[in-house]
Amino acid sequence: MENDFTISTDKNELDISTIHDYLCNRSYWGKGRTIETVRKSIDNSLCYGVYDKDGFFVGFARVVTDYTVFAYLLDLFILESHRSRGFGKSLVNYIVNDESLKNLRWLLDTKDAHGLYQKFGFQVPAFPEKILERRKFANNRLHLSTGAEAF
Repeated sequence: MENDFTISTDKNELDISTIHDYLCNRSYWGKGRTIETVRKSIDNSLCYGVYDKDGFFVGFARVVTDYTVFAYLLDLFILESHRSRGFGKSLVNYIVNDESLKNLRWLLDTKDAHGLYQKFGFQVPAFPEKILERRKFANNRLHLSTGAEAF
C-alpha cells in the first residue's frame, strides 16, 4: 500500500454528510436514502474510510457480514476528485484481505464495475438459478424477482 493514503475502520473518522451526499445524490444505487438510513447502515456494518495524505476523506465502503461464512460488499465509492489514483483497487484489495473476513462467501451488486471486482476473484454466480432476491421499491410494493405470482 502506498503512503499517500490510509484506510481505517474507525467509524468516528467517517464523514457521514459526504457519504450521505454521495450515496443519495451521485450514486446510481443509493438515490433517496435519508441521512438516518445512512447512519443506521453504518452503525450496523463493518465500514472502511479512505483518507488522503492530508487526512481528508476520499472514499468509503461497507461490509455486512457474520464474520463466519458470509460477507456482502456494498456502497463502495471514491470521490470523483480522487479517482484514477488506485484508491478503489487498494480499497477492494484491503477489504477482501482483511483477516477478519478471510475464507467467506462474498456477494456484491454492480452495474458497471465488473472488471474491477473480477480482479479480486468476484465472478458471475456459478448457479444463478439458485439465487433469489427480494426487493422493495420506492412505492413500497414488493417485487418478486423469481417470477412467481404473489399469493
